[in-house]
Amino acid sequence: MTSLHQLRRRWRAWRLPAGQRAFLQQPAADRPAGESSTSALRVLVVGIYLSEKPHRVPHLIEAFAAGRHRVDQVWVALGNGPQPPAHAEIEHLRWDGMAPKFVILNQLLAVRDLQTYDYLLISDDDIALCPGFMDAYLAWIRRCDFSIAQPARAPHSYKDHRIALQRCWVKARQTCFVEIGPLLSLDRAARRHLLPFDESSPMGWGYDFVWPLLAQQQGLRMGIVDATPIDHSYRPQSATYSRDANREVAERFLRAHPHLRRCEAYRTVRRYYR
Repeated sequence: MTSLHQLRRRWRAWRLPAGQRAFLQQPAADRPAGESSTSALRVLVVGIYLSEKPHRVPHLIEAFAAGRHRVDQVWVALGNGPQPPAHAEIEHLRWDGMAPKFVILNQLLAVRDLQTYDYLLISDDDIALCPGFMDAYLAWIRRCDFSIAQPARAPHSYKDHRIALQRCWVKARQTCFVEIGPLLSLDRAARRHLLPFDESSPMGWGYDFVWPLLAQQQGLRMGIVDATPIDHSYRPQSATYSRDANREVAERFLRAHPHLRRCEAYRTVRRYYR
């Protein structure tokens, strides 16, 4: 039987050309009610993309740069395809060969002074952001005091975890689960405890069931921001890697680390409505 989620995705795919399922015609992201004008934040965005495959990096560069905060971007190209046009505040790197995502991130972040940044955002290359994303998303994670956070996935997006899909009746949720991608944010406190990433699971599979226990021990909040949904329908998941191989690595990783079971992780602690 075809589910409502599958029907919605098929309708989107039929109505729009491939790769154009962005939020360009959608309302802007919602900000918290009564948001006060605070000083500009300093943010580092690190993204990794497959240069020889279709991606949305030009859109992401523009979307991350839009807003009142100071945003530095580092984009790493895997493969020999073309790079997006250069920009004064964007660093473009090319990685020789292929390497797992979190191995690359560890090497990039090890040589940067992360304490100068209020937030670190880690982005994949196949998502689209709604207008006004950066200002609204940062306002919500500060309003909710989320140290480890992600934007919700729009309902028609590909998904592995139903808890990550947008809830239209709330603005944000404090949860016991935050995905490792496709877009993840860490504040200073979270970075002290999560970096460097554990390379025994180099693609990050399993982190999101280990991190909740660590966050609880350190008094850190985790959450999902529904007011700033991302479109993750551009490229099917597992299209560029082996799901079975990574699942085996994740199972070994979880056997070696205390973690939550799915039924424990998929829990909402608090909901924010305004």
